[in-house]
Amino acid sequence: MQLVFVPIIFIIIGILILLKERRSFVGGMIFAFGGLFLTLTLLLLGLLKLGEISSNSSTLVIVIVYALFPLLFLGVCVFFVINTHTMQTKEGRSVTAKLSALVGINLLIAVPAFFYLLSVGASKIPMWLFSILIFALLSDLLFSFLFTCYLFYSWMYQMIPIKKKVDYIITLGSGIRSEEVPPLLKSRLDKAIEYYYKNPHAKIVVSGGQGVDEPVSEAFAMKKYLLSQQIPNNQILVEDRSTTTLKNMTFSKKIIFEDWKNTDYEPTILFSTNNYHVLRGALYARKAHLKAEGIGAPTALYFLPTALIREYIALLTQYKWFTSSMILFCLLFVIWSLLPIQSQNYEQLLYLIN
Repeated sequence: MQLVFVPIIFIIIGILILLKERRSFVGGMIFAFGGLFLTLTLLLLGLLKLGEISSNSSTLVIVIVYALFPLLFLGVCVFFVINTHTMQTKEGRSVTAKLSALVGINLLIAVPAFFYLLSVGASKIPMWLFSILIFALLSDLLFSFLFTCYLFYSWMYQMIPIKKKVDYIITLGSGIRSEEVPPLLKSRLDKAIEYYYKNPHAKIVVSGGQGVDEPVSEAFAMKKYLLSQQIPNNQILVEDRSTTTLKNMTFSKKIIFEDWKNTDYEPTILFSTNNYHVLRGALYARKAHLKAEGIGAPTALYFLPTALIREYIALLTQYKWFTSSMILFCLLFVIWSLLPIQSQNYEQLLYLIN
């Protein structure tokens, strides 16, 4: 039962950080890590307890561990591979469309390889090669688990309802090919309109510049759509210079505070984007020193896995120190576990696996 206290400590640390700043990537990841770690620990302890009850229970545990879990794992891997085919059918061939297949194939190789190496040990493989492979696979599996933590935190962030009166709703732009908004951008605008009807005094800020392959600015196309939905012209503010999410937040903040006339209190600001992008948008809002909460528009299910993987990679790139820390942790763990003093523990681990 002592194992339970470790994830609980992570959960408490994560909560303390999030209470101070809800948009903390580190706090959210620590909390999600602790929550998932606790779930897996309780599941493991439950299976061990179940196996001690009777022979029938032991059979059930064997079926779960050696049949149900592997089938579930295989199903997840196959889903990611099939999703790439769906993406390429609907969105065309691209490197981004292949991301989900790469994740599925990676898991299908990394997980069995990791446990195989542990079961074989360094007796049949040169120590230097064994160390490199263990380090690479451990890093791979850690970042795969952290992806699950990211999904949990992203979902948790969006589950907190926003009930307060809203003064401004920033709608983040996305790529356009004509003056008409594509489905992805339309869903963001429709979400903004939904909150506008709940707050008729609010103003909608359409934010997005013109890319080199775009006929007009994204803000122009968005305003055109809002006008077609009977949103009054004087309730729409235009920000048409930004080309990144950070600039969306920075330039929109400037426009909002130039428009805001009430000096008694600061305006309540929301930003509307697609559900997979809400968390990263919130982190960029924090970076721009803009106090704004995100609302997520629905995204087609076939598009969601690839979009979430892309967001996760972008966050790892943005928080390079976090990524480097995780890699360093794996390196130190491998060095520690291969020290002579750990040989007895290592042998016990091999015994449990076999």
